[in-house]
Amino acid sequence: MHRKTITDAFGNLAVIAANTDELAVKPSSRIALVLFIMTACLALDQVTKYYAVQNLQWEPVKKYLGDTFRIHYATNTGAFLGLGNALPENVRFWVFNVFTGVVITGIFVYVLAASRMKVVESVAFALLVSGGIGNLIDRVVRGGYVVDFMNMGIGKLRTGIFNVADVAIMAGIFLLLTYKFFESDPEESDSEKEKNVERAEA
Repeated sequence: MHRKTITDAFGNLAVIAANTDELAVKPSSRIALVLFIMTACLALDQVTKYYAVQNLQWEPVKKYLGDTFRIHYATNTGAFLGLGNALPENVRFWVFNVFTGVVITGIFVYVLAASRMKVVESVAFALLVSGGIGNLIDRVVRGGYVVDFMNMGIGKLRTGIFNVADVAIMAGIFLLLTYKFFESDPEESDSEKEKNVERAEA
């Protein structure tokens, strides 16, 4: 009984999310939302990295919640979780600085120029762009490396060391994938969408 109720609740939420038009109808409102999220994420990312550099470099690993969460200063010349660390320095520059910069710029321009975009997509892209910019700032200012300081896991099963920018990137990817998974069939008629919404609200 409880399992069916929970399943129905998630199903209803999925239908509503997939059929809800963007809340920020005007492009100017969407741009304001994107810029707000980007500013907040970038500020949090840079402030926490500054704190890590100033206070955590020579400190031992700090463990919280029964060692589920750790604060541990580290530097990373690769991508998320250290991917690409072994690449030659010039290759890392072109991949992580130049190519990443082009991709971030492309996404940002797309978000600003799009005539129609749902709120969940706007939020997801804002998180992706802010996370990318946050780590790109590190690579440019710090000579090719990124400051990381968080780690999660249970026992030997742990994540790599990450930062706020990484969290923003992963959150953006999660939002996009979840939205696309529950998104309505583009061929579905407006009448069918209305029926689904009414059914979910019943």
